Amino acid sequence: MKRGWFGPKLFGWGASPASWEGWVATLVFVIAMVGVSLLFPGDTAVAWTARGAVLAAYLAVVVLTFSSKARSHL
Repeated sequence: MKRGWFGPKLFGWGASPASWEGWVATLVFVIAMVGVSLLFPGDTAVAWTARGAVLAAYLAVVVLTFSSKARSHL
């Protein structure tokens, strides 16, 4: 991997997509969260577990592909 998929935000704390791979990962995360919400509607333990699993997977991708040198060009 030449550059990070995610880099530091211009203002504040956090990470933002810095390459097309980061944007695809973010889009997949949003689609997965919508899918989980449609598949497991309501406020059940299964729904929260599924949402947490999707969020944990996305955060793992962000952490593993973060580069402090990568900058978003937005």
